[in-house]
Amino acid sequence: MTFLELINAVLREINEVEISTVASTRGIQTSVKDFINKSQRDIINSEVEWPFTVVNYSFSTVASQAEYARAADAKTIDFDSFTIQESATTAERTLQYLSFEEYLERFNETDTNPTGDAEGLPAFVYQTPDSKIGLSPVPDVSTYTVRHYYYQTNVDMINNTDTPTIPERFHDVIINRARYYTHMLRSDTQFSQLAIRDYEGGLGRMRVELINKKDYMRAV
Repeated sequence: MTFLELINAVLREINEVEISTVASTRGIQTSVKDFINKSQRDIINSEVEWPFTVVNYSFSTVASQAEYARAADAKTIDFDSFTIQESATTAERTLQYLSFEEYLERFNETDTNPTGDAEGLPAFVYQTPDSKIGLSPVPDVSTYTVRHYYYQTNVDMINNTDTPTIPERFHDVIINRARYYTHMLRSDTQFSQLAIRDYEGGLGRMRVELINKKDYMRAV
């Protein structure tokens, strides 16, 4: 469902006039529009690592630069997924994760040598206290490609045709959460309780299907 369709689905549930565009809302329609985005934020923030928020990301090294900013929309980074590739004709190599304390103890003195003699192909990755990505040894060239996965934070919908990050089969969970907020706005306790019951049931279904689901191997 699109942003517009989600808004109208909630408006139908509460017996309010539907809209033709998200740019022209008023009163309760505007509240519902805001509640749709708030509901998606609630769902995404309810778990750290929803699989539908995974992003495959890459960046190029810079010669003599050890630290790199994380992607702007990264909520958490999978530091076990880091690889590095010297060139398009070589295979990727896994980078070993180090805690920042371990990095300081083992490699910081060598990496900060002003002569740059220790620069080379990185073999380790660590996270700095200010959440940057650190590589060790410090890259000696700007042609290495680093790849990793991260979990994306929420992105609010703005336009009619924008669609949620959440898979379509779970869009009813967004609707039920928005229903809850709408009924609470109207001080309708009975219907808000029904809506939160439906929301929590749907959220539980999401966890079972997307996080707790076991992989089975079929015998042949």
